[in-house]
Order: sequence, then structure tokens, then C-alpha cells
Amino acid sequence: MTSIPSGPGAAAPRTRHDADVLGVLMAPFTGTEVPAWLDGALEAGLASVILFGHNTPDAATARELSRAVHARSEDCVVAIDEEGGDVTRLQARTGSSLPTAWALGEADDPELTRDAGRALGDLLAACDIDLDLAPVLDVSTDPANPVIGTRAYGDEPDRVALHARAFATGLIDAGIGTCAKHFPGHGATATDSHTALPRIDLGPAQFEAEHLAPWRIAPWLDAVMTAHVLVPALGDGPASIAAWSRPLLDRAVGGTFHGLVITDALDMAAVAEDPGYGEAAVRALEAGADLLCLGTSLRRDDEQMLREAHDAILAAVESGRIPREALHERAERTRERLRSLRTRRRFVPAPELEDALAHGEALGAEAAARAVRSRHGHARLEGRPVVVLDLRHRAQHASGARTQQLVAALRERGIDASDPAEQGGPAQYRYPEPPSPHGASDLPPRSSDGYPSAQVLAVTRLPRSDAEEGRRLAALLARRPDTIVVHTGVPAAAPDHRLLVLAHGGGRTMMRAVVDLLLQGRASDGGAR
Repeated sequence: MTSIPSGPGAAAPRTRHDADVLGVLMAPFTGTEVPAWLDGALEAGLASVILFGHNTPDAATARELSRAVHARSEDCVVAIDEEGGDVTRLQARTGSSLPTAWALGEADDPELTRDAGRALGDLLAACDIDLDLAPVLDVSTDPANPVIGTRAYGDEPDRVALHARAFATGLIDAGIGTCAKHFPGHGATATDSHTALPRIDLGPAQFEAEHLAPWRIAPWLDAVMTAHVLVPALGDGPASIAAWSRPLLDRAVGGTFHGLVITDALDMAAVAEDPGYGEAAVRALEAGADLLCLGTSLRRDDEQMLREAHDAILAAVESGRIPREALHERAERTRERLRSLRTRRRFVPAPELEDALAHGEALGAEAAARAVRSRHGHARLEGRPVVVLDLRHRAQHASGARTQQLVAALRERGIDASDPAEQGGPAQYRYPEPPSPHGASDLPPRSSDGYPSAQVLAVTRLPRSDAEEGRRLAALLARRPDTIVVHTGVPAAAPDHRLLVLAHGGGRTMMRAVVDLLLQGRASDGGAR
């Protein structure tokens, strides 16, 4: 047992750091350098750290930061929540070079999916990162799902299992650890667990057939992430902190999973509000978790996050609620498996960072081009200036705040494109905030005196389930029925509109493929499958 100062520059009071407790924690930290307080935690045996977008403004910075962590603690596993597509940390500033999982499922070429996993794995390896919290094993059966959507490989269990395993194989080929998520399945929720506790009211037979089935591939992966979801048909309480989840996993795979069970981020409102952050950490261990992902420090004090979880678990040990021997065995088992991930990472040679980035760009462009569809084959760019209206209203907490990528993709192709959200954008195209009763009435008609006639592109994600997004779209189409709708959500959530492009995501590589399709004017069936 060691101690570190409890605050920056403070000599007292001092907080005890228990090696067994640290052995089951995956902690965040703020910034692009290892903070002084983390030095002590690493020295005392912190099992893992997790990087987020604020840690990784670019890949080169991520590489230096990972190396700095490993220099302080050779066995500490550096993890990252990097799916490619809309959920990217390493390319948060520019947008991911890789497509969404849904796009890979749409292309439906397992070898392409494996190549995408290898391309991402090579980039992670070049950044000296050990564990990726991917692939996603959720089956996106609810088009209104605000948190999974195109992060899933599809809405069919077999397709999801096929492509998730292929993607994981690519990561493993690159020497990267894998963690499937979100057990037992987050695809049938209409609530985002970042903001509230989702409830899935399916019977056990239907849930197991539609959502549990893909988890049969878990024995081939290194870890499984448990979800903050309530499934009354399976048991009481959120899966991540409930006693029923680990036995269910064992039953789903016939007792053949011997990897790590990692919680989803414990700072998410689904569990942080009730039962509370510290209590959730204790209950997760009682439920059988091996490694607790504490979440992001973007809105919280990083040192305090570690201290609060650490002290809650230590208090449970000292009170006898968690037996010391059981915690010690759990920590040793976790460290053993994490050491195996570090060994794999060191055994597989990593490519040069620039080579990995270039390969990801090329492969991502190929995959996105194979996935993007013009549903009715009528959408095309006409050579006029273009105005892009982003109608998406509901926040995407999993991906974080992201720059709208369509305007940049248009400009890359030499198209005069305007984004009304930009300072200096044409005021007559600016979407009124707060929305006016007339919706898009401030938009000019197709021909407008005093301003060149522009082609309008609208970006949507949940227009059927998000009332505000749907209202914005209806008002716009009433005024400008010639608008091309670029839909970034799942196909089943797309509006019924003649000029519709299914982008399967809103990231950089998907938007480039959209622009290329519109320039080519090529027709494709592309209906929702």
C-alpha cells in the first residue's frame, strides 16, 4: 500500500493507494501529458488508463502519451474507445479515415471488414496503444436508438457476429487487444445510457434470439464490456452492476469465455445518478467485473475520479462487504490477462505512423464508396453553389461533439459550399435558433433575386423519432422540395424523400463518399434492408 498527495502541490492530507484496488481500475486523465498525480498511481499498480479525444488531438501526440505511460509502468495497459466511423478519438479533430460499422455491414464483405480492423489496429499499434474497446456486438433493431445506430454492423444477429469477428480478427492480427460491447445488447434501446438508464422490454426468448446471439463469438475475444441497460426479463438492475449478467454470459457461450469483463464508463448517468458513482464501482465488482472503466475526465476532476472509486472499493473491503482475498485474486487475474495483452502488443511489429495513417485513408475510401447509396438514384449535384443545413438535433454522446464533415468534403472537391453555422455564412440560409414557428421559411426559394440560386443539402440522423429534427426537415422540404437529404443514421430511420442519400454515418470518409456519389450521379437501389 502506497500513498500520493491528495491535491496538486499538496503535502497533506495523503490518500492511500491500495494495490489490489488499483488492479481492477481503468482510469482517465486530462490533457496530453501524464499528470503528476498519475505517476504515483502508476507506481502503485494502476492496471490501465483510457484515452479520450482530449488526450489525442492527433495520432503523434497519442503515440508520445502512450509511450510516456509505458515508460512509467511497463505493464499498464493503455486503452482507447476507438471504433472508427463516427466514434473516433485518435482522429477526433479531423474525423475518422475509416467507415462506420454499419457501412462495413452494408458492403457485407468480411475480408474488407477484417482489413478495416487491421488498418485500425495498425494505427493503434503505431500509437503504442494496447487495447481497443471494440468491436460493437449490438444488434441495432430499434431505428430510434440514439446511441448505437450505425455503430452496429447491422440489424441482424448473424451479420453482426460475422463482421464483428472479422473486425476483431484484424485488430488481433495487428497485436491489439479487443473488447466486444455492450453486453447483453444495447441495440433495442430508445434511451442513451449517457443520460439515463435504458430499459428493454423484450421477453427472454426474443431478447436472446435477437440480441444475445452474436455474443457466441466472445470466447475468441479478449474482453467483454457490460452495458448500463435494464432488461427486466433477465433480472433486476443494470447489467453492468447486476449479479445476473456474468452467469448469463457464461451460459451464452457455454462457459468458454475466459477473458476480462470490463464495465462501460461508470460516470455515465445510467449508473452515476443511481446508485451513484462510488457505489456503482462496488456493485460492478460484486457482479463479477474484472476491470472498471471509470469514464472520461472531460467534465470532472481526473484525480478525484480515481480517488472516489478507489476509496469506495477500499471501504467495501474494510467493512467486509468485499472479501480482501477475493479482491486480491481478481486483481491478480486481471493483471495476468493485461500482461498478456502487453506481450502481444510488443510481439507484433508496429508500422510507421504515417504509413498506418495513409493505409487507413485508402482502405476507408474504398469501403465507404461501396456502402453509400442513393436510394432512388435521382440525387446529384448540378454545379450550382451548395448550402448544407445540419438538421440533427439530438446529441451524440458516444462520439462527442464533432465538426460537420459534409461542407469540408464538398470544398475538397472544388464545390462552392456554405455552412450557415459558420461565422459569415449567408444569413438567408441560416437555420433560425431558436426555431421559428415557420421552420425553414427564412430559406430562399429555388430562384431568389439578389442571391445566386443554390442547391440545398440537409443532414439528418433521427428525423422519424426526434420531433425537433422531424419538424425542421418537414419545414425545409415544404419550402425546398428539391433538397437532397443526406441521412447519416440507419436506413430504417431515414425519411421518405425522393432525393435521399444513405450515408451510414456522418464521419469524414463517409461524407467524401457521399460527395463522390452525388458528383457521379450514379443510381443505386440502396433501400433499407
